[in-house]
Amino acid sequence: MFTRVAYESWHDVVPFIAFGFTAMVFLTMSVRGFLLRKEKADHMSQLPLDD
Repeated sequence: MFTRVAYESWHDVVPFIAFGFTAMVFLTMSVRGFLLRKEKADHMSQLPLDD
């Protein structure tokens, strides 16, 4: 009635790849935020959010 799920050896690598991709995106966005010029940040903070 119940069958046991059999994992292949490559299934162990998938969480590491997902974590690496997520960390890469987070670090990329963090670096872009830190390197943002003050004038651009001020301009973006004044953009209207409501129409």
